[in-house]
Amino acid sequence: MRRSLARAAASIAGAIVVVAAGRAARADEAADTATARALGVEGVTLANAGNCKEAVPKLERAEKLHHAPTTATRLAECEIERGFLVRGTERLQRVIREPLPANAHAAFGAAVVRARKVLETTLPRVAALRIEVDAPPGTRLSMTVDDEPTSDAVVDTDRPIDPGTHTIKVSAEGFLSSSVTESLDEGQTKSVRLELRPDPNARAAAVRARAGLRNDGGAGLGTAGADALPSKVPAVLAFGVGAIGLGLGIAGAVIVDQKESRLSTNCDANKVCGQALQSELSDAKTWATVSTAGFVAAGVGTVTGIALLLFSGGSPVAPATGARVRPSVGATSVGIDGVF
Repeated sequence: MRRSLARAAASIAGAIVVVAAGRAARADEAADTATARALGVEGVTLANAGNCKEAVPKLERAEKLHHAPTTATRLAECEIERGFLVRGTERLQRVIREPLPANAHAAFGAAVVRARKVLETTLPRVAALRIEVDAPPGTRLSMTVDDEPTSDAVVDTDRPIDPGTHTIKVSAEGFLSSSVTESLDEGQTKSVRLELRPDPNARAAAVRARAGLRNDGGAGLGTAGADALPSKVPAVLAFGVGAIGLGLGIAGAVIVDQKESRLSTNCDANKVCGQALQSELSDAKTWATVSTAGFVAAGVGTVTGIALLLFSGGSPVAPATGARVRPSVGATSVGIDGVF
């Protein structure tokens, strides 16, 4: 037994040395080849001793560093022994398909022959699973088999799979996810069907989003629009305050102008008015204050409304009165101007 293990390890070591000698390898390639040779010998020794669990990691690392039919075939045999029939048979198929150089080591040729024999006995053991999905045409599916992402290109196709129990999950945007668990024996072929049903919550959200876009084209105050975008109510209220202030400012200015006309005709050249006109003068001052406060409120309301409207994602709109106003800031004054 020990002699056979030693001969197998020596064959692998010799085969890898021949391949390495046939190439002008760089220093790091030479180091990788030497490391692969050591890992391959350890892995094959463990596999021949029936310890595939520890052999697989070493053989995988050897293959990553430097591929050889000897290590690949033994790795595939261990994968099959551990239940990974699909992975192992695919590795064996690659070993069989790749051409060997004319001066290939005898161990390489023996590994190919061995791979072909193992493949012939293992392929009939591979199971197959057909996944069928009930969903509208063109639906983009997200699939997993045993929590591993799987392309939706396998739908409605007999997909090779290892014997055993498997869980298939399918999901898509706007649909409730669906899953099924199925067990397959060696060489068995089965079909599973999953149905994707529309997600009512997703449909309601889509309706609200569409309604929000429609309402945004109008006043922007619809309930569905409020769900999709920040509310425009504060901006409209600010414009309302500005409109009220504008009205008071204009009304006050008109009244002050009327009273100033009467006072100018009844007071002397020095603008000294009699006792009878003192009440009229007081009213004029009061309305002047109201007018000033109104214009200030109009300016503040308009500026605030514009800021709130921009923050809510809309564009400046005219106040409810139909007046189009804008703030006017000067070096010594704050007011508004516009078209009424």
